[in-house]
Amino acid sequence: MQYLEQHHFVHRDLAARNILLASRFQAKISDFGLSRAIGAGDDYYRASQGGKWPIKWYAPESFNYGTFSHASDVWSFGVTMWEMFSLGAPPYHDMKGVDVIKLIEDSQRLAQPELCPDKVFEVMKSCWNYNPKARPTFKFLTRFFSDDIEYTNLQDMVQSGKEINANQ
Repeated sequence: MQYLEQHHFVHRDLAARNILLASRFQAKISDFGLSRAIGAGDDYYRASQGGKWPIKWYAPESFNYGTFSHASDVWSFGVTMWEMFSLGAPPYHDMKGVDVIKLIEDSQRLAQPELCPDKVFEVMKSCWNYNPKARPTFKFLTRFFSDDIEYTNLQDMVQSGKEINANQ
């Protein structure tokens, strides 16, 4: 996602269903059907047509105004992290899109999954800031998950010959 951000593309459909596991150590973002290039000098893409949108993953500015930016992709990333830490549970369970919009507009957010560390949930909540400018960037998120020793690159550990103990 940092790559897309750097190259001025918005994905618009980031969700666990669109992440493919290429190997034990590599995940790939897929389904670029809704992705769009952001024009030179622009900060966002404005959708000119409606259609069926995955509202449960969309930021307020996306479902309210049809605007999509890196910040709206960050919102979706937060929901995608929630899906992962919820072991694939659907966000907002069986709520309808219109009810999810009301919930978000009332400043409510998804609850912390049982398996989610507090520090990661704080990052998730920052991804769901109503103000798009207050959300983290993918550059920050990459640094956060790369620099924290709890999120060590397993492939580097395997290649170095270090023993991996999941119970530590």
